[in-house]
Amino acid sequence: MDGSLSSSPDVYLAAYSTNCTCGRSFAQLNAYANHQRMCRKRKKRLSNALTKAKEVWTTRKKLCKEDGHGEAAVFTSTSSCNATTRTSSGESRVRPPLDYEFSGSEFSSEQAAITVDRVEFGGNSGSGSELPMAGIEIEHNDICSPPEVSQAVEDPRSLAECCPWRLNRCLPARFRDILPQPLPPPIVEQAPSPAADTSSVSDTSSPLSCALRILRTLPNIFGLSRQYYSSRLPTHNPDEITTLENLTLTHSDPEGQDPSRPGHPMQDHDGGGEDLDAFYPYPNKSSFGLGDWFWNGGLQKSQKSFKELLWVICDPEFRLEDIRSTRWNLIDQQLGSSSEDAEGNMPFEGAGWKKSTINIKIPISNRTDNPGIRDYLTADLYHRLLVSVIREKLANVKHDELFYYQPYELLWNRGRSERPIRVHGELYTSESFIQAHRELQESPPEPGCDLERVVVALMFWSDVTHLTSFSNSKLWPCYMFFGNESKYRRCKPSCRLCSHVAYFNHLPDNFKDFATAQFGGKGPGADFMAQCHRELFHAQWMIMLDDEFVEACKHGIVIRCCDGIQHRFYPRIFTYSADYPEKVLLATIRNLGGCPCPRCLIPKSRVQNLGLSLDMKQRQTLARIDDNSRKNKVATSRSIIYDSGYGVRSNYVENILKDQSLVPTPNAFSEKLSFLGFNLFMMLVVDLMHEFELGVWKALFTHLIHILSAARTGDVLVHELDRRLTPTFGRDTVRKFASNASDMTKMAARDFEDLLQCAIPVFEALLPEPHNKTILALLFTCAHWHALAKLRMHTDKTLNLLDAATVELGKKLRHFQKSTCTTFNTKELRREAEQATVSTYQTSRRPKTFNLQTYKLHALGDYSASIRTFGTTDSYSTEPGELEHRTSKARYHRTDRKEVVKQIASIERREARICCIRDKQSPHGPMNKEEEVATSPEAHFHVGKSQNFPENIPLFLQRHSGDPAVKDFSPNLQRFLLHKIKEILIRENDLLHTTAVPGATPAFSDSSGRVFIKADRMYRHNLMCFNYTTYDVRRAQDVINPSTSHCDIMLLGQASGLTDSDDSAAGEQHPYLYARVLRIYHANVTYVGPGMVDYHSHRIDFLWVRWYQYVDGHTMSLDRVCFPPMAEPDAFGFVDPNDVLRGCHIILHFAQGLRHLDGMGISHCAKDELDWRFYYINRFVDRDMFMRYHWGLGVGHTYSHSGHKAADTNADVGDSEDEEDEEEYCDQDPGMSNSDSGSDSDESCDDCDVDEYDTLDYEN
Repeated sequence: MDGSLSSSPDVYLAAYSTNCTCGRSFAQLNAYANHQRMCRKRKKRLSNALTKAKEVWTTRKKLCKEDGHGEAAVFTSTSSCNATTRTSSGESRVRPPLDYEFSGSEFSSEQAAITVDRVEFGGNSGSGSELPMAGIEIEHNDICSPPEVSQAVEDPRSLAECCPWRLNRCLPARFRDILPQPLPPPIVEQAPSPAADTSSVSDTSSPLSCALRILRTLPNIFGLSRQYYSSRLPTHNPDEITTLENLTLTHSDPEGQDPSRPGHPMQDHDGGGEDLDAFYPYPNKSSFGLGDWFWNGGLQKSQKSFKELLWVICDPEFRLEDIRSTRWNLIDQQLGSSSEDAEGNMPFEGAGWKKSTINIKIPISNRTDNPGIRDYLTADLYHRLLVSVIREKLANVKHDELFYYQPYELLWNRGRSERPIRVHGELYTSESFIQAHRELQESPPEPGCDLERVVVALMFWSDVTHLTSFSNSKLWPCYMFFGNESKYRRCKPSCRLCSHVAYFNHLPDNFKDFATAQFGGKGPGADFMAQCHRELFHAQWMIMLDDEFVEACKHGIVIRCCDGIQHRFYPRIFTYSADYPEKVLLATIRNLGGCPCPRCLIPKSRVQNLGLSLDMKQRQTLARIDDNSRKNKVATSRSIIYDSGYGVRSNYVENILKDQSLVPTPNAFSEKLSFLGFNLFMMLVVDLMHEFELGVWKALFTHLIHILSAARTGDVLVHELDRRLTPTFGRDTVRKFASNASDMTKMAARDFEDLLQCAIPVFEALLPEPHNKTILALLFTCAHWHALAKLRMHTDKTLNLLDAATVELGKKLRHFQKSTCTTFNTKELRREAEQATVSTYQTSRRPKTFNLQTYKLHALGDYSASIRTFGTTDSYSTEPGELEHRTSKARYHRTDRKEVVKQIASIERREARICCIRDKQSPHGPMNKEEEVATSPEAHFHVGKSQNFPENIPLFLQRHSGDPAVKDFSPNLQRFLLHKIKEILIRENDLLHTTAVPGATPAFSDSSGRVFIKADRMYRHNLMCFNYTTYDVRRAQDVINPSTSHCDIMLLGQASGLTDSDDSAAGEQHPYLYARVLRIYHANVTYVGPGMVDYHSHRIDFLWVRWYQYVDGHTMSLDRVCFPPMAEPDAFGFVDPNDVLRGCHIILHFAQGLRHLDGMGISHCAKDELDWRFYYINRFVDRDMFMRYHWGLGVGHTYSHSGHKAADTNADVGDSEDEEDEEEYCDQDPGMSNSDSGSDSDESCDDCDVDEYDTLDYEN
C-alpha cells in the first residue's frame, strides 16, 4: 500500500481492505485480525510455508558449516535487489527482501508486509503515529523477485562486524550487573611481613606459632581481598558456605522450602523411626510441631502463621493420637526452667536464668539524726552466666558455621590503584579486633596447651523500655551480641542472634519511703537518689562479671565446636551501645556535668567547637583513661562519704571529683577487667540514632519550624511546609509523611531520618535571601554528613570525606546560629506552649534559641575515629536493641502480669530451647527466609509471565490518536525490537566476535532485517522488580509501578563512557540518565532477514518511558531535571530493562510550581497535567543512591572502578563565604571514573559477556 497512509491510523483503517487466503474479504482491521486466529486454511498454508522455510534455512546453514565458513555465512547481503532510500540525516537505508520460500505465504502479500517510509521528526504527519502492523518494516524498498533472493552473496563477516557503528548523542550505556559473591577462598598471596618470612605457610595441623605473618588472599571480582595476621590460614572459614542468598537483602522464599521455619515438617535424617528423645520434653514430633508453632510462630496470628499451622497438621507424620495425652503445662514448665531446678530430668543445653540477691549500702550523712551505713536489699536480679551463653552459642550448628574465628583486614584494589585501600565494615575486620587478636597470639600460651586461641567479641546493648502504652510497666533488658557474626544477620531479629543476658532492676518504689525514714522524715535529694541508682546498677554488673567470666578472660575456656575441633576462646568486651543517660551510668560520670562526654574531658563550654582543629586535637589529648589517678579519686571520695559521713555533694567531695565530672561510685568494669588493660571509656561507642537523628537534627528541624512561625504571622509558612508532601520510595525507605509534619507527633527516629532526606526541596524559598541560601546549604551538609556516617561499608577515602563533612557541619551550624537565628525572634509553638502550660501554668509563649552547647553535637566529632576502630556505625547502633524490644514486649503479653520478669525469662528459655530442638532436626535448613519476593537474586529484573492485559498496537494508536506521546511509536518500537532480537540471536548462536569498536554501538536500524510482532500485540504489566548490587556488595531490589510514584528509574549515561581524552566533554555531562516509566510491556517478536535461523518468536521485555532532561547540579544542592517539550524527538522512548541501574527518587521542585497552572495537559499517556517545572534527584534517599554520586568509591559499583574520568557529581562541602579562624581544607573526593563496559544476560539466553555493546541504538 501507499506509504502516505502511514501518516494517520484513521486514514489507514478507513482505506483498509484485504482478502484472506480462504477467499473472504474484510474492510476492518479488527475483523480481519479475529478471522486470522480462526481460519484453518490460512493456518495450514502458513504452517506449510514455515516448515518449508525452516528446511531451506537449516540446509543452507548446514552447507555453510561444511564449507568451513561457520555461522557467519548464514548472514548474507542482497544488494542487487534492494532499493535504497535517503533519510532526513542523509543515511542510506536498505531493506532486504523476503526469502523466496517465505514470499509465497500470506505474510509476503502487500497487505501483510507493508513498507513504510521513515517519518522525519518534527514533520507534519498528522498524529505522528506509524502503521502498527506485525509486518511493519523500518526501511522502504521494492519487493524482490525470488530468483534475486536466491542469488545471495556470502559474507564471511559476522552480523556484528557487518553493522556500521556510530556514537549516540544521549543514550544509556551498558553496564555489567555483577552479582555479589563471598570473599575468595584462602589461597594465599605472599605479602611482605616484618614479623616473619612469608615464603611458606605453616600447616594448619601444627601448633599455632607465636610469630605472626601477613597472609593475603587473592582479590575477588570486586577487588576485595583478606589479609590475616597469623601463622596459618584459618581452620574455620564461614565464607565457604556463604551463598548469594546470604548476601541478599530481599530474596525469594518459595513456599515450603525452609525447614527451619516454625511449623515446617521436620526432616528425618536417620531414615529410620522417630527418636523420641530428640524432641524432649515433647513426647513426639506432632506435639513438638504444635508447641513450636505456638511459642515461635509470633504473638499475632496472620496468614503466614496460619500456613505454618497447616504445614504442621498436614505433615504425613502428624498423628492426632500423639497430642491427645500431651501434658502441655508440664512441658512448658520444663522448657522454661533453669539448670538448677531441672529436678533430675534430662538436662537442657544452654544457659538458664539465675536469680541473685542485690544488696547495696546506703550512706546516711552526719547531718541526720541517725547517721551511718544502711544495707538495703533490692529486688532479685535475673541474669544468665556469660560463659554459659558463650558455650550455648558455639554449640549451635547454624550459629557456629557462620562464626568468624579469626579477624582479618578487608582490602580493596580499586581499578588501577597501586596500593590496596582499607575497608571498614564488620567488627571482625576492625582495627580493635585485629589488635586484640594479635595481642592474644603474641602472648604466652597456656602451659601444655597447643589449641588455637580465638577472641570472642562481646557487644552489649541495654535500654529501658515501656512494655505497654497505658501503664507503668517497664523492663530494663541487657542484650548481648557476638561481634564474630555478621552485622547483616545481627540486625535482623528473625535470625535470633540476640542473647538476653539480664533484666536489670530499678530502685523500687518503696525505696524513697525507706530513705525518707532514714533522713528523719525529710525527703532525699536528687543527688542522693542518683548515687543510690548508680550503686545498684554497678552492683548488678559486679554479679554478671563473675569470677568464672574473669577467669575465662584471663585463661580462656576450652570448647569443642560443632566441627569436632577444640579451641580455646577468650571473651573480650568491645562495645556497649546505650543512650546518653545510660552511658553516664556506665562511665560513672555526672549527667550533663562540667565534662559531659564519656570519652573525653573537653569542658561543656567548648563542646560547640565541632570541626575546629583544636577540638580535634583535644579529643585525643584529653581522652578519658581508666588509670590509677581516677581510681584514687573515687576511692578517696567514697571514704569521705561512707567513713566520715559527708554528703554526696559536699564541698570535700566536689573538690576531688568535679573537675572531671566523676562520681563516688566504683565502676564494675574497671574493678573486674582492669588487669587486661581494658579501658571502659573506649567501649562507649557513638549512637547515631539518639545523638543525631533524635538529637542534633531534631533540634535543628524544630528550630527551623520556630523560624518559619516567626517569619510570618499566622503560621502561613508552617502550613506551606506541611503542604509540600514528597512521594514515598521503596518498601519502607521513605514512608508516607503526615499532613502536619511540623507537629512532630508520634514520630520515631526513622521519621526524622525521612524528613532530613527530603528537607531541601521542602524548605526552599520559604525564607528570603540570604537566609534561604544559608538554610539550604545547612540542610545539604546535614544530609551529606548523615549519609556518610550511616554507610554500611567505609573505606579510608570515604572516611576522609566524613572528616571534611564534620568540619563543614560545624561551620554551617555556627554560621546558621550567628547569622540566621539572631535575625528572627523565635518563640515556642502553640503546641509547645500548651504543653508547657499544663506543667508550669504559664500562658505566654517563651522565647526559644538554638543551643549548640550539647553533648550530642560534640559526639559527632567522634564518628570517624569510632568507625576506624570498631567498624561502621550500623554494627553497634542502638537500633538493633530497639528492635529487640519488640520481642520483650511480645513476651510480656504472654504473662499474667504477676512476677513479670520471672515469666519473661522463662518464656525466653522456652523459645530458645524449642529453636535448638528444631535446629538439630534440620541443621542445614536455609537461614533467614522471612521475606517473600517473587524473583531470584541472580536475575537483574523480574516481570510477570502472564499475558492477561494485551494491547493491540493498531487500536492502541487509534485510541491515542493525536497524543504526542505516541508520535513515531511504531518505528521507534520496531528499531528497538530489531536491535534486541538480533542481540538475542547473536547470543544464542554464539556469533559474537570481539572486533567491535569500543564506545560505539551497531546501528541496527541501518542494517537489514525486520521484525514481526505476534498478533500485533504487546502485553502490559503492572510491576517490574529490579535487582541490583549495592555499594557494600549486597543484593537489593527496587519495584517499579507506573501507576504510583515509584515509577522513576536511572540508567548509566554516556558521560561515564568517555575516555581520558574527553575530559572537557565529561565535565559538561551528567553520568546518569533518568526516565519515568509510562508502561511496562513485553512482546513476542520474530526476526525475518539475513541471519535468521527459524521463525521462532522471542519474548522481549521493554519499558515505554518519558525521559527527563538534566538541567543543572550546583555545589551544595541537589541535581535538577525537567521534562523536555513533547515535540522533541527524544522526549519518549523505549528502554531495555537490562540497562536500568535501579529506581530513583524524584522530588518536586515546589518553589517553581506546576507547569500547567490550569491543570490541563496535552498527553493522556504521559499525564502531563500533573507536571512540575523542575524536579530534584534525591541522592540522599538511601546509602546506595548516595554512593552512586561519589563516583568510584562504591565497592559494589563496578561500572565506576576503571581509571577513566567522568562528570564530577560529588558534593563540594566547602563554602568560601563562611569565614572562620580555621585552616583551609580541600575536597578529597576523587573525580568520577569511567564505567566498565558490559551487558547483562537476557532471560531467553544463557549468561555471556558482551563487551562490544557499550550503548543502545534506539532513539530516546
